[in-house]
Amino acid sequence: MIRRSAILFALAVAACAPQGPPPTLPGASDAMVGRDPIVAVGQQVVGFFRAPQANQPAEAARAIAELEWLADTMPRNPRWQTASATGLNDLAQARWEARRALGIPQNAPAQGVINGLSAASGAIAANNQTALAAALPRGIFTLGPAATVQKLSEPPSVPSVMQAAWALSGGASPGNRR
Repeated sequence: MIRRSAILFALAVAACAPQGPPPTLPGASDAMVGRDPIVAVGQQVVGFFRAPQANQPAEAARAIAELEWLADTMPRNPRWQTASATGLNDLAQARWEARRALGIPQNAPAQGVINGLSAASGAIAANNQTALAAALPRGIFTLGPAATVQKLSEPPSVPSVMQAAWALSGGASPGNRR
């Protein structure tokens, strides 16, 4: 009975996965040659959220962009569809916690959030205010650039990231690993 409930829950989570093409993560492909990008990005996200540091908004923007990518990509990836339903649910919860903290609407497109935070990370690191303003359009980043950077400077608490990491630590389904 419990196994059947877990399967039904996993199917429900998969059904809630966004439709359309999966998002891309700018700059991710070069750094992950020969590695499962979900594992590599997941390790980076966990590394950041394990001990988030204040006054590092570029790193926070990058980590939240990666979290957004993971939450949208993982349920769609055939290798990960049989991963822990609890872990996938925790990952989705982490996404909503991060969005809520930054004033990003729940219905904002994943690719827009990813692109905005990725570009903001680069603009913050380069101290380019013009690029920062362009990276964070108010339609997605409702707090505006200055307030969003302030929130990123005090990284939001996203406890579901570590819960998801623990639940997903078993990896992809053994039958789907390559």
